[in-house]
Amino acid sequence: MAKNVTWQQYQKQIQELATLDFNYDEKMYHAAKDKRGWFVDRYEATLAIEPEGPPLQNGAFAAVKQTIQLYQFANPKLIYAFFDPEQPLLGRNMLMFAHFSGFTFQFGVRVVAVTEEVRKNKLGEDLQVWGYAYRTLKGHFEIGEIRFEVTKNLKTGEVAIDISAYSKPDRIPNFFFRSGFKLFGRSLQKYFAHSSIRRLQKVAKTALRHNVVS
Repeated sequence: MAKNVTWQQYQKQIQELATLDFNYDEKMYHAAKDKRGWFVDRYEATLAIEPEGPPLQNGAFAAVKQTIQLYQFANPKLIYAFFDPEQPLLGRNMLMFAHFSGFTFQFGVRVVAVTEEVRKNKLGEDLQVWGYAYRTLKGHFEIGEIRFEVTKNLKTGEVAIDISAYSKPDRIPNFFFRSGFKLFGRSLQKYFAHSSIRRLQKVAKTALRHNVVS
């Protein structure tokens, strides 16, 4: 991403995203018993260990939450986003810039769900959960949805990330781009998830270390 570039420079494009519909009907995906043809992914990883109890004010959970909310967890050499920070998170339109085969592509996505709750895990332990999901808009090379959730186990103190997604390629008119995406799109998806987790682990551990020092 170019230095000193602000979201205001893309304000018009961001506003235009509000006029776009999603590029697929999510009800069809959820209603289909046969998910062949779709990539269904889930990535889970521990980020740090806080003391038991609610998340620390400036700890790992809080830092990861802020990083995800500001979309600062992805490797900017692969993808980054611009959005109006004054717009509520739910319904937020984000202009994504993706780098692929030496080209930069612009896509639109919209936040469709925000989660903030305490839920039970399989062991009956309380998890503090925060996250959101966004869905692809018309013009995106893919169709689908991805969800990011940061959790804290209030008993063990474990702070973790859960990334879940379903997707498949949309119709890409350009033969060169279509062929390239077919060859490398899947590997880029996996790299996005794994590199994001590594970056969030650094964010979490740095925040926890500073919290302990202070």
